[in-house]
Amino acid sequence: MATKKTIPERFSNWYIPLICKHQYKALAFYLILAVIFAIPILFKPGLKLDADLSHLLPQDTPSVKALEESYLRFGSTDKFMIAIQSEDLNLVVALQDSIAEYIHKNWEGDFVSTQVDNDNQFFKDNALLYLPVKHLENIRDNLEDLQLEIGRKNGPLVVDLLSGDSAAVADSTNASAGAAPAKKKRVWFDENLPQELGLPDEAVSAFDAFFKKSKGDTIDAKAASNEEVEWDSKSTIPSELKNRLVGSPRPDSTGKILYNGVVNAKLIKPSTDYEFVTHILARTDSLLAYFGGKTYPVPTRFTVEGTYEGLKEVDEVANDSIFSFGISLVLIIFLTIFFFRSVKGPILVTASVLYACLPTLAFTALFYGKLNPFTVFVASIILGIGIDYSIHILGTSQKLMHKYATLEEVLEAAQRKMLKPFILASFTTIAAFLTLLAAHFRGFYEFGVVASMGVLFSMLTSVLFLPVLVKCMGGIPKAPDNSLLPKSWDEAKILKFFKYLAFAGFALGAVSIWFAQDVDFEHNLRNLRRVSTNVSTSKNKISTKVTRATGKAVTSTPAAVMGSKPEQLDKLYDTLMVRLHVEHDSTLGSFLTLKSFVPPMDSQKARLEIIEEIRDLAEARVFDRAEGDDSVNIANLRKLSAVEEPFTPEDVPSWTLDLLREKDGSYGKIGFIYGDFPSWDAHALHRFQERYGHWNFDGEDLRTFSSQFILSDVIDSVKKDSFRLALVIILVIFGTLVVSFRKPKYFLAGCVAFGMGALLTLGLLGFLTDMFEFGKISIYNVIVIPMALGIGIDATIHMITSWTSDNNKGMTLRQLIDTTGRNVMASSTTTIAGFVGFLFTTHRGLKGIGDLACISIAMFLITSIVFCMYLCGSWLKKK
Repeated sequence: MATKKTIPERFSNWYIPLICKHQYKALAFYLILAVIFAIPILFKPGLKLDADLSHLLPQDTPSVKALEESYLRFGSTDKFMIAIQSEDLNLVVALQDSIAEYIHKNWEGDFVSTQVDNDNQFFKDNALLYLPVKHLENIRDNLEDLQLEIGRKNGPLVVDLLSGDSAAVADSTNASAGAAPAKKKRVWFDENLPQELGLPDEAVSAFDAFFKKSKGDTIDAKAASNEEVEWDSKSTIPSELKNRLVGSPRPDSTGKILYNGVVNAKLIKPSTDYEFVTHILARTDSLLAYFGGKTYPVPTRFTVEGTYEGLKEVDEVANDSIFSFGISLVLIIFLTIFFFRSVKGPILVTASVLYACLPTLAFTALFYGKLNPFTVFVASIILGIGIDYSIHILGTSQKLMHKYATLEEVLEAAQRKMLKPFILASFTTIAAFLTLLAAHFRGFYEFGVVASMGVLFSMLTSVLFLPVLVKCMGGIPKAPDNSLLPKSWDEAKILKFFKYLAFAGFALGAVSIWFAQDVDFEHNLRNLRRVSTNVSTSKNKISTKVTRATGKAVTSTPAAVMGSKPEQLDKLYDTLMVRLHVEHDSTLGSFLTLKSFVPPMDSQKARLEIIEEIRDLAEARVFDRAEGDDSVNIANLRKLSAVEEPFTPEDVPSWTLDLLREKDGSYGKIGFIYGDFPSWDAHALHRFQERYGHWNFDGEDLRTFSSQFILSDVIDSVKKDSFRLALVIILVIFGTLVVSFRKPKYFLAGCVAFGMGALLTLGLLGFLTDMFEFGKISIYNVIVIPMALGIGIDATIHMITSWTSDNNKGMTLRQLIDTTGRNVMASSTTTIAGFVGFLFTTHRGLKGIGDLACISIAMFLITSIVFCMYLCGSWLKKK
């Protein structure tokens, strides 16, 4: 009685004869299918790259909600700048106005405001009204102290010109009779105060006269070209243009002075919006072509500066993905040539896995419509992972060639034999990837779905498309007849060799337990960014850097706090003042609200009373005898104390209100907080977010947005997901082993081989972290963990399944290593090759994916081979 055929047998008996009979029709069918797959990738909807990390966080994340509200109300906080450089400073000024006018005329709907001139005359006129009463009282006390000092020096008659205080006269007379006392050093003004009050640099410079002394207006350009001479970029700019032009770069050896100017524009969308930035830079190209095409009396050039130039970053990520794919492809071809000892073999397996990339990318285009920083490299990853199936089915076909007379029979038998292991292996890898669905971070979620589909399509392609290629290319290349082990070794010696390796592995495993505890998460954000290329491009860039007046170090990206009414921002200002001046919070750099520009009316009136006292004192004739710095400060105070009336927001320069202006033209409901902490330190960033990212006034939670908070939330989300995923992955792995090896002995053997791979990998990562600060887990490479575990268990399953299969009852250890072992090595090394391309990217976060993948997959390959060979020969002996 004939046994009932299984589903794999029935399928193989139907499919293989069909494609062998109509091989070219089958090939044409798959080529047409490839063209269909290409349509959603290239045309509609088209696959795009979205590098905005905020799109990968859950929509209910507070920082994401704040981000969306900030765009609706304020526009973008990112800087877009057109820089101008010329020998003629008046030409630079004229071009600033012309470019601003061009933007207003031609960029309607894309910008909120432009800025070219930061006139600070208002702040010079009202400087004293910004100082708190205690600082004004200090100035008044200095004046009184200086008055007495001049009196003691010049005699009672001088003092009497101001005061009839007989005691003062007597004191002065006595003092003058003796030796002149040492001159008292007075602090007229705390140079850190303006920035601490939240005033921008242009306003701070109004106070320069108190603590900066002029070095003269003439510049020796020849001497300035000497790198050892300190260069003041503002020294060449006339005083009336110092707030208009950025400055001058250091002159070259010819002594030529150049002048840099900039047009700032606040745009409606951020620099992370790929489509918007593409649109803006296209408009910028038109602007640059318009102004660059004109003839000027002296050489003049223009560049785009600021964060919107970051489209190049997105383009570079895309270029990195193509470059890494090319490197991986070339390396895989060479590896398959080595393992198959032919050219046809690499062509077959590479063509098969490349075909699998098409439906994977088509699915991504239709399902998501875009690639994120994690899925952008999915083609390289699938190239490495997906080629496993093609290698196994081609290797199995080579092994069966001597058993069957025709190619059709060989393909049918190979497909029939490999379907079950393929289903198990793909199920394992897909399950490992799908554990990422437990993550809240959408970057992992999307990567898990896309990579799972890539594995599925790779398996289906090797089963369906590869046989068609084999038939059309005239057959299967001959199997290599060389052994991976010396021919003189018998079974006992082979077992002894792997026994020694296994015991060495157990010893290293014991050491790994110590180092495993040093495995750490990457908190240095500099190691997650692109390697700077400023060195190679600096000659073409125009400096737009403006030196801070106080030199206080603050983060360049502020936290924007948004309320529903101005009173809430006033309370925020008061709270921040307490934290800065009373609590002395070292993480707070400065802040900016409407109250920073316009002090409360009652405060201004109280300050005016002290200013009136200062004015009355400063006008006294006794101070005409002041000398040195005191004389300069008296002259400045006589000018500054002339203010007599308080001011309102309507009196403040429009460019200052533009810093706080919303899209609807209103202001006063948005403020900015600048931190004073290492921006690369994720721990410090998280602490700053916890302290300054949550505000509640009048019973209402205020939205707080910062692009740094987005990154902080991404890190926090990834770390939380990592623990959740670890538990899910462990459950999936054990479930897979139970399904694959139903006998307890096989299950335990699989657990030992897999467990040693995991332990040794952790130990190596801990050692590298402890010794070299290398190999840390990061927000990017954490996606490698489920993949490495899935690949590691696949190798173990293939080895033990092949050894225990009823079809391989007479298999020896040599045959196991030369057949299944060779295929496992080929598939794992080509998988590693798929990640080698990451090592050549300039983005250090993405490079970390390659580092972790290569280390972990190589370790799992070694442990799977060593421990499976030892356990199969010693514990799972054939009867």
